[in-house]
Amino acid sequence: MGIPLSSLSDKLGANVAATDIFLVSNTDSTQDNKITRDEFSKAFTGFYAQDSQGFTIFENNGIYGLSVSGNYGFVGINDRTPYVSLDVVDNLTSTNGSGQIRLSTTNVARKIAFSLSDPNTYYEFSKKPNDTKLYLESSVNNGSTFSNLFVVDQNGNFGLTDSTGSLSDRFLVSGSSIQFQNNGNAIYFDPFNTEIKTSATDEILLLNYNNIADINIGYNGVYIDNSLTAPKVGMGHAIPAYTLHVSGTVGEVARFQSNVSRCVSSYKTSTSTYYFGAQGTTAFLGPVSTLNEDNLVVGSNGFIGAGTTGPSYRLDIRATGTAQYTPAYFQNTNTQGYAQIVVAANKAFGGGDTGPRNSFITFSRYDGSPSTDKWSIGNLYNDTIFAGLNDYFVFVKNGYAGASPDVVAKLSTAGSLDIDGSYTSNDDYCKGKFVQTYQTKVTGTDIYFNPLYPNSSSNPSGHNSISSPFGITNFDGTIERVMVMTSDDNGDGVGFRFEISAITQIYDEFTPDGFVSGFYVSPPSNPASYPVSGIIGATTFTTTKNQVAVKTKANFQGSTAFTSGQLLQYRLCSSAGTKTLPVNFSVVSTIAYTIV
Repeated sequence: MGIPLSSLSDKLGANVAATDIFLVSNTDSTQDNKITRDEFSKAFTGFYAQDSQGFTIFENNGIYGLSVSGNYGFVGINDRTPYVSLDVVDNLTSTNGSGQIRLSTTNVARKIAFSLSDPNTYYEFSKKPNDTKLYLESSVNNGSTFSNLFVVDQNGNFGLTDSTGSLSDRFLVSGSSIQFQNNGNAIYFDPFNTEIKTSATDEILLLNYNNIADINIGYNGVYIDNSLTAPKVGMGHAIPAYTLHVSGTVGEVARFQSNVSRCVSSYKTSTSTYYFGAQGTTAFLGPVSTLNEDNLVVGSNGFIGAGTTGPSYRLDIRATGTAQYTPAYFQNTNTQGYAQIVVAANKAFGGGDTGPRNSFITFSRYDGSPSTDKWSIGNLYNDTIFAGLNDYFVFVKNGYAGASPDVVAKLSTAGSLDIDGSYTSNDDYCKGKFVQTYQTKVTGTDIYFNPLYPNSSSNPSGHNSISSPFGITNFDGTIERVMVMTSDDNGDGVGFRFEISAITQIYDEFTPDGFVSGFYVSPPSNPASYPVSGIIGATTFTTTKNQVAVKTKANFQGSTAFTSGQLLQYRLCSSAGTKTLPVNFSVVSTIAYTIV
């Protein structure tokens, strides 16, 4: 049964018991037994629900307000049946929304925070005094002291750090490593060692493995053209053109270094492996990965060796085994058909184009010293030791740089070979050129004679003699030099014409008896040019008593050459073709033959 309102006093006394009943009316009530706010606050000790349904404080439409559940004492905001200790539902009609929870203060020197804790763990989100950043902190002593876990500033910079300083990076991690893990595999970021690595030693660290995009480390320090079919790596080079493309602005663009006495790189094909490296003070290149005679080696002095690991000369080639009888071999199989080795002296000793510019190959042997010169062969040019042999190919005994060099054979640019010793052949038949000298005498008034017969003076009976004043040539050849001398007064200071006739005879039944077809019965006087009437060349001798007059083939008008099987004849006469004065002549001919 209720208590009439009129029975209540207008004002409560100072002593209020827990069983007292109060009337609280609104401003429109006609009841005047009211409790003021001050008196009500003095008497209030709590609200108690009448049953297990709890109680609610809601607006009159019952949608928005505060409720406390009867089962667990869960608090709901805009939710009559809260599911957790504090269950806040957004107010969709509100501008800011009632789903927000705000902790604020008007004093920047105060700390604002809310915590999450259980008996063993304490976490807190806070804004520290005089600080604009948001922190997640942890405490092991139930909130007495805290350590920072992460921090966010108002610029959106985020840090995993225990520092309270300013954040200059969008994301900062300090004080420990970072691990990204999935099913036991992980990637580590180790700031202490500035290292990125996998969690296990047998895991591969992949960069752009699946999306096949290029990778650039540094400013083109390492550039990877990440291709499925032909990946390439560039060092100091963007967009590499080769599997490994190294570029640089300094002379030494790559170095391979070892902490032991040998450093080697290898080059492997589908069938073989070859090595380039250094061992001690020597570099090597070849099929063996260590310093070996099968490799090409270069010493620290610049000496190059093949077949030796310690070359003693600028180029040292040796045959060290029984299967290596030939230390060097040169061959050319191209369409030109020659193999060429050039020994050139492009500059004189000391530089320039004047002075000796000799090109030699020297052969030596060990005679108490590493290299004793025995023979040098090659070309002389502007030489000071052997002057006058410009562009001669020579054979030098004792070596050009030896103790007593001696040119024992020389070949001129005209093809003349001069040998100090003799030439001997045991062959039955030798091809090539050789020189033969013939001597004959001409007496009386006969003017035709055989140059190949030493005693033609016996019957030099003229052009119509059956004594045959001519010889038959055995080989092709040229008359290189003619020497004449007379002791007759009739030949002193007189000019004589010397003719060479070389004819190929033919049968002619009308040729007079004693003549050979091809020779003129009546010889012509001095012709203007040659050949004419079988005469192939001529020159003029002005003889002086008891002195030798010499003419070479260069002094002859026309030619001095003949072919094998021709008839060869000399004539000594006046310019008119006659011999008016009987003179005794000795004639020496030097003839060069070519045997084929």
